[in-house]
Amino acid sequence: MLDRGGKGRSGVNRPAEFEMTNVDERLFLGTIEKGMLVLDTFCANPRPMTLAEVSEASGLNKSATQRVLYTLRALRYLSHSETTRQYSLSARAMDIGNAYLRSNPIVEATFPYLLEANKRSQETVNLTELDGSDIVFISRVPSRSVMSSYVTIGTRLPAFATAPGRAILAHLDPNIANEILKSPSFEALTPFTITDRQKLLDELDEVRQKGFAIANQEAMLGDISTAAPIFGYDNRVVAAINIAVSTANWTLERVEVELSPITIEIARQMSKVASQYRRP
Repeated sequence: MLDRGGKGRSGVNRPAEFEMTNVDERLFLGTIEKGMLVLDTFCANPRPMTLAEVSEASGLNKSATQRVLYTLRALRYLSHSETTRQYSLSARAMDIGNAYLRSNPIVEATFPYLLEANKRSQETVNLTELDGSDIVFISRVPSRSVMSSYVTIGTRLPAFATAPGRAILAHLDPNIANEILKSPSFEALTPFTITDRQKLLDELDEVRQKGFAIANQEAMLGDISTAAPIFGYDNRVVAAINIAVSTANWTLERVEVELSPITIEIARQMSKVASQYRRP
């Protein structure tokens, strides 16, 4: 069986963030793992990279990296510059992410509620899911304000430092939440990021009591976010809705009074829709 990080039969030095647990090696294909490690490297470092840079970042030796890069280039998931000798993701790499969004019924079913929240708040509204220890933005309606945060579909942020992340973590099975928060220290994204584990646990307790979470410039400077959890089949938390605003226009107190009730109300409506869909 494979555990987090380490090296399996395929000889891959897995980065700690490339988490795999309880994997049956009899069914596991190391060649596909190598390909996904390379693609994951480009997702984590969205810039052109040379063979040597990809090899170092992915943990693969140069020979294996060269074969994977050649294959992904032949399949048109990567492009290559003969001038700089750098590789980069091609437009075809977007197909997988777009297919996921089209196959996720919650994205389509809840979009009208994002529009309603945007209309009522006149601010950016997002739908996020938890993936590992990160939240991923899977749908959004941006504010017309030029000061709206630059976030795109597919953007990842550490769950512990975000309002939607905490809204989800607070309602997960405690064992799963503790696993995500078990690190003794967290990397601060801004000077305002809470990195103390006990303080984070206290924050989650408060989220459960209030029904919403607030993060003040913890993931992005100049950004205040309020979020509420969305529950799906079997009343399990499946996502979160958040409203993000600029500190140039809003105070923390005003966000809590005016916007948090909107997130709670819309989240309840979205939960009624989400509960109709049972996902793996």
